[in-house]
Amino acid sequence: MLGNPLVWAAIASATMASLGSGQGTPARLTQFLEQTIELNRDDMGAAATGKPVVKVLATSDQREVAVFGIVSVNVPRSFYVRSVSDFSKSLRTPSRPRPRFGIFSDPVAVADVAALSVPHDDVQDLARCRPGACKVKLSAAAIARLQGSLDPNSPSADSVASAYFRARMMDYITGYRARGNTALIVYDDQRAAAAAADVFNGILSRSPYMYQYAPSLERYLKDYPADRPADVSEVLFWSEDDFPSLKPTITITHEIVYAPPELPGSTLIVAKQLYADHYFDGALDLTAVVDQASDSAHTPGIFLVLLHRLHFDDLPSGGLMNVRGKVIGKVRDETMTFLRDVKRRSEQAYASAPGN
Repeated sequence: MLGNPLVWAAIASATMASLGSGQGTPARLTQFLEQTIELNRDDMGAAATGKPVVKVLATSDQREVAVFGIVSVNVPRSFYVRSVSDFSKSLRTPSRPRPRFGIFSDPVAVADVAALSVPHDDVQDLARCRPGACKVKLSAAAIARLQGSLDPNSPSADSVASAYFRARMMDYITGYRARGNTALIVYDDQRAAAAAADVFNGILSRSPYMYQYAPSLERYLKDYPADRPADVSEVLFWSEDDFPSLKPTITITHEIVYAPPELPGSTLIVAKQLYADHYFDGALDLTAVVDQASDSAHTPGIFLVLLHRLHFDDLPSGGLMNVRGKVIGKVRDETMTFLRDVKRRSEQAYASAPGN
């Protein structure tokens, strides 16, 4: 699902209002766009006319990939946000061709995870797991527990592993709701342990503009469940997604929809990864939904400004095994496809909505 990923939430409203009205962009925003994002005026103009623009951003950590995208959509912000906030529908994405996700109720219930099953290949890998050498991302305690209870030759191995994951998911969400980031997993599948909370804090630390422009959201992301702003819509959910050339990946995500008072005319949609069973130590996605400047003769429109920041457990670069380069290409292409698809779907849905 992630550069300074949250800076655009701060600057997009002023910048895009300037684009829509023909007014000049303030000097400090122009400097940031041209020198940090390196988005030229041709790109900005293309986005304003409905053409998606996607750019890979430089990162200081070679295990991170950051991609930026922007497109205009001819629907009101209220319509788009209302659609996204209908979580039971909006979370059904093309990468989930069957019901492979569940929303966690409060408190969690067995029914929330009933659809979860661990793929057979992963079950076989789990049986061979050792701390520091495991193909499934787990804590040391989970690896030890499965070593003692999982017989890969048993006909019940798949059901035993799936039952364990369901129970642990429920415990994990209960812990996160009570203790926030301190309850997040420490991954022990690689030789060097990686604490999900530390990875997430690192992502935030490389987003300094967020502290300045969206402090209420920054506090909530760091201090959850404390410092909850008013009027937040949020959901905790798990999903199993299919991605090209990758294993099916089970993730747990905290999604927040919020219109910060510091950013009039904008709504932020943040997806914070809490767990992934493959590939990712952390991820943060931000979508800023920003009002365009428009007059009463035209349908109100929005700009969607996306920032994806992904932190991988291993991402070799260079040579014949340039995994990083291939991943960057895939994330860039998927972001472009998403922008095109969401523009088309949103505009079609709005055109067919009653009263339009």
